[in-house]
Amino acid sequence: MRLRFAVPVLLALLLALSGCSLELKSIETLMRPPLTATEQELEKSIDTYLGNNISLRSPASGSFHSAITLHDLDGDKNDEAIIFYVNNNDTAVVRMCVLKKNSNGWQLVSDFAGNGSGVYSVDFYDLNNDGGDDMLVSWYLFEDKVNKTLTVYSSSRKGNEINFSACATENYNLLCVADIFSNGEKQLILTYTDTAKKNDRTNIRLMSLNEQNRVVLVAETSLDDRISSVTSLKADKPSDSEDTRIFADALLRDNKLITEILVWNAEKKCFVELISPSLQYEGLVTARSSNLYSFDIDADGIIEIPKREPIAKYKNSDTLSGYMLVWYDYNNGGFFKERSYIVNIRDNYRIYVPAVLDGKLTVKNKSAWVFLDDAGNELFEVCTYKTDEWARNQSESSVVLLTTGDKVYVCNAGEKLSDYNIEPTDLVKYFSLNS
Repeated sequence: MRLRFAVPVLLALLLALSGCSLELKSIETLMRPPLTATEQELEKSIDTYLGNNISLRSPASGSFHSAITLHDLDGDKNDEAIIFYVNNNDTAVVRMCVLKKNSNGWQLVSDFAGNGSGVYSVDFYDLNNDGGDDMLVSWYLFEDKVNKTLTVYSSSRKGNEINFSACATENYNLLCVADIFSNGEKQLILTYTDTAKKNDRTNIRLMSLNEQNRVVLVAETSLDDRISSVTSLKADKPSDSEDTRIFADALLRDNKLITEILVWNAEKKCFVELISPSLQYEGLVTARSSNLYSFDIDADGIIEIPKREPIAKYKNSDTLSGYMLVWYDYNNGGFFKERSYIVNIRDNYRIYVPAVLDGKLTVKNKSAWVFLDDAGNELFEVCTYKTDEWARNQSESSVVLLTTGDKVYVCNAGEKLSDYNIEPTDLVKYFSLNS
């Protein structure tokens, strides 16, 4: 038992100040350094409370990947230890143990069975703005990580003691947390599709933590019946004066992916669509392939919607195995181009298109792709070599964009590239592999 917990506890403690956790490594691949007195104390407490016939269970997703996570749950500036484990005699149910440190050492706060055979994710939010973080634990059953159960655990401090309790358990598929009412508190937004029913419409639920420390359903809105499921759920708030927006990437029954943008309507007490259904389901203004999800592509706090568009092919060039990936911001009822990439499927890379070349860049397909402006000037080409091939043919005039595995990506710049105030080395920043 002592060996099993030494390294996980050490890793968790090293990250305690940041509130983060680290994926556990195989103990056989790590050397065991000497433990500090605090680490020894926590290890001994875990051993005392849980015994030696257990196995740790780490969350499968999310920001916290360790079976032992340290986090301040009650707002007293001291971390509690949260441990996920199974009894080896009953591995079908994950248990959760919470320990709190006081003057007498680590004390057991709670130890109970969870709501699944695995832990999907753990997150911490102050849902009611009381200064203490609530813990959101997602559970799953038997490797089914689509249909999950969310349990919200709330904690409160009374003197030196902590009270820890479950205040909601909900079935769901996707979850995000946002301040929908702009009141400083955060609400839960969950999607759920009950596939056991004939009418398997997807619903979006708004839930909040009330004064009695119970999570209650505020409203439930059904999405369009042409939606078979929601595959991604995110939120943004364009400005303090604007409503929080929910971006639901939704898979239609014909396998097209669209993005529903939803805002809360206080008068109707439901979510309403910003993009009209006629545009979404007849014009298909946000439709694209099913693996392109909405994302804050430029890290400005605003979610963008991706679309595939044709590459401007130069004259009679051969067929291009690629496309334009264009990210759009939606505001004031319209779509505005935020960022563009040219994607090469064959060689698995993409090139960011700077604003100075947006709408001007065309491509010619030879043995490598040649990028030209709209006047036909060759600006640069990108060549892909195998590592040994590049070793035999490398040129000092070429710029290596990226070396990965057994491939080397190389750029050869034309004379006209500098006309656009772009240097060959800038293309290193513009270049990336397809994710």
